[in-house]
Amino acid sequence: MIRLRQKHREKRRLTRSQKWVIVLASLGLALGLANLARMVLALHYAAALPRLPMTVSWAYLAATGGVWGIALILCAVGLLRFHPWGRWATLAAATLYQVHAWVNHLLLDASDYARQTRPRDLVLTVLFLALVWGLLYWPNVRKVFRSGGNNE
Repeated sequence: MIRLRQKHREKRRLTRSQKWVIVLASLGLALGLANLARMVLALHYAAALPRLPMTVSWAYLAATGGVWGIALILCAVGLLRFHPWGRWATLAAATLYQVHAWVNHLLLDASDYARQTRPRDLVLTVLFLALVWGLLYWPNVRKVFRSGGNNE
C-alpha cells in the first residue's frame, strides 16, 4: 500500500519542462486578465466620458481587450492541460498579439511620448517573443506536449 502511494506521488511530480510551461501559462493568464480589465475599463470610460476626443473609439479598445483577453486565457488553459493545440495556439496568439500592438503603435500613436517609448517597447516585444518561442520550442517542452503532459 505504501509503495502504491509513493508511486502515485512520483507520477504526479512535475518535470522541469512542465514547470516552465506552467510559468508561461501563468504569464498568458495574467496578460489575458489584464486585457479583460482593459475591456471593462474601456466600457466604463465610454459611459463616463463619451465626448472625450480620442484617436480610436472606446468600442475598439473594448473589443480588442475582450478578444485578446479571451484568446490568451484559452491559450493558458491549453498550456496548463498540456494539450498540443495549446502550444500552437500560444505561439500564434503571442505573435499576433505583438503584431496587433505594433500596428496600433504605428498607426494610432498620437503623442510624442508614445513615439519616444518605441525603443523600449521593441525590446519588450523581442524579449516576450523570445521567451514564448524559445520555451515552446525547447525540445523537452515539445516532448511534454507530445505525451499530453504525462511524465516520461
